[in-house]
Amino acid sequence: MAQDTTHTGRDALISASELSSFVASVFASRGMSPADAATLADVLVWADLRGIDSHGVERLPSYLAIVERGEMNLTARPRLDDLAPAMFRIDAERAAGPVPMMMAMQEAVTRAAVCGVAMGVVRRSAHTGAVGYYVQWAARRGFAAMVFGSGPPLMAYHGARVASLSTSPLAIGVPGGPSGALVLDMASAVAANGKLKQAQREGKPIPEGWALDKDGRPTTDAGAAAIALPIGGPKGAGLGLMFECLTSIMAGAPLLATMMGPGNKPYHMQSEMVVAVDVSKFRALEGYAQDVAHLADLIRGLPRADEDQPIRMPGERGEEEARRREENGVPLSPRLARQLAEIAERCGVAPPAFRA
Repeated sequence: MAQDTTHTGRDALISASELSSFVASVFASRGMSPADAATLADVLVWADLRGIDSHGVERLPSYLAIVERGEMNLTARPRLDDLAPAMFRIDAERAAGPVPMMMAMQEAVTRAAVCGVAMGVVRRSAHTGAVGYYVQWAARRGFAAMVFGSGPPLMAYHGARVASLSTSPLAIGVPGGPSGALVLDMASAVAANGKLKQAQREGKPIPEGWALDKDGRPTTDAGAAAIALPIGGPKGAGLGLMFECLTSIMAGAPLLATMMGPGNKPYHMQSEMVVAVDVSKFRALEGYAQDVAHLADLIRGLPRADEDQPIRMPGERGEEEARRREENGVPLSPRLARQLAEIAERCGVAPPAFRA
């Protein structure tokens, strides 16, 4: 029997496979197909393995709350509309984000293999999870890929003191680099909303410049943080605005304007654009990946600003952490471990088996 660590002061450890199986069983118990539940679990645990805990299984309680509010449909069947040989649109029908997102990336890769490049928009999806997952999947198959998106207003436009933009994510992946792919995964906010929520749960202060309180005043109190701030001021705000134009508005399902109008309230919905490029149409894939790796090695070898801190490539820290957690187990806080046990009981599934 696994040791019960949910009431001690130390983290509970669980294998990635056990955690993924548990998450999939929870969603399957709520009517989700086994295949879709496995996809959703894979995306969450991918984030946990890489230390992106704010986008991992920490999201499970909030996802179930979204389901109960009717803002995520676990039995939705996303619909693909063929627009042109290299263009498509997917109406997610409020499906859990990873389901239409993987459908979109697979479609983009398939079309790019024929056309050289392909792009699609996904509208009306629930939370997509860590968008780096999707571009890494494509990059490991020989495609350069990009994902960016928009959602509810959680971030202030530069110069404003109210929530007026999504903390729009951006991910770019190319073949080569650590573990076969070089992956950038970032938000247009200084800190993604998930990181703010995590700091609130842990009762930790946040750095200056991360957020405003509900009255639009700068704060370092995570409990008071209500509005994220854009990275680079007008630069991050500009990215968030243009991502809305290229996703929600492009897909004919505007989000920000709909939620920000008089008397309207934000609700849980997102939109995304995916782009895939077949590298082999430009040049031999092997040579491209070798050149990416060579460039990465040159940058790693540059004189360091701090000799005690290595120079890392985008995604490299996460891959190193994933190797450690694959071997040692994924650490979950005692609070989250208790929540998962309560969810298991509520859903009638076997509780997660933590390591002794």
